[in-house]
Amino acid sequence: MRRALLICTLLTSLGAGAQHSQDLSISWGGIGFRGDVGPTWTLPTQGSALTLGYRYQGHPHYAVRIVAEQGEFTASDINSGRDDREARGITVRTQTQSAWVLGEVTFLPVRIPSFRFQHTPYLFSGLGVTAYNPQGQFQGEWMDLRPLATEGQGLAGSGTTIYGSRALSVPLGLGWRAHLGPWLMAQAEVQWTWVRSDYLDDVSGNYADTEAVRAAYGDAAAYFADPTNRQLTGYARGQSAQNDGWFRANIGLGLHLEKFWETCAAFLN
Repeated sequence: MRRALLICTLLTSLGAGAQHSQDLSISWGGIGFRGDVGPTWTLPTQGSALTLGYRYQGHPHYAVRIVAEQGEFTASDINSGRDDREARGITVRTQTQSAWVLGEVTFLPVRIPSFRFQHTPYLFSGLGVTAYNPQGQFQGEWMDLRPLATEGQGLAGSGTTIYGSRALSVPLGLGWRAHLGPWLMAQAEVQWTWVRSDYLDDVSGNYADTEAVRAAYGDAAAYFADPTNRQLTGYARGQSAQNDGWFRANIGLGLHLEKFWETCAAFLN
């Protein structure tokens, strides 16, 4: 009981003072990946993402958000609709974890705080980090592709090293938010995320010698390096000049923290 009173006191003191608005949100939506594997462009049907966010608004038109997102998508050349990719035959599943700091600009002025209905479209962008782990399926088992050096990374004379598992990422999007009352808000967003890496799908450079890959990393690595066994050593396997990214559309609900501050204050008094 004492601990609950202490927490309530601290949170009430944080919520008092200058006019501002804070909320916590959770959102879910679909992902459409754009990279070297699968269709060149798709609607958000290749996977899904769960997003958690904290938003602080101290001005009628500007807000700051901290966002964490867990996503997963599957891309397959079989579904690409392109002859060159269908012949390549790569399928990849990638999990992503992202953390961003975002700035937000609302089109309509927002009353701060507000316990009444109001709504506005908004733009947002920011900067953060995305961790990614591409996987492929071999003999019924999903395996991490990065350690298998499917493009011969690290082999003698390759001039390449194993790519990283994290990269800078830049989200840019458009949303609509409605304050439904003293406790809840609803939002819908579309977002493009650009990642400073071309390896979210494990494909970027040229085909490696599959026998050299087999000798260094095993049979699974040789299979993933060239699933259709076309023996195209030295030819382009991906497009290294263009980094990867994904499109995401989601909907979510949020909890106004001002009502919590008010409830705590009433409880303490």
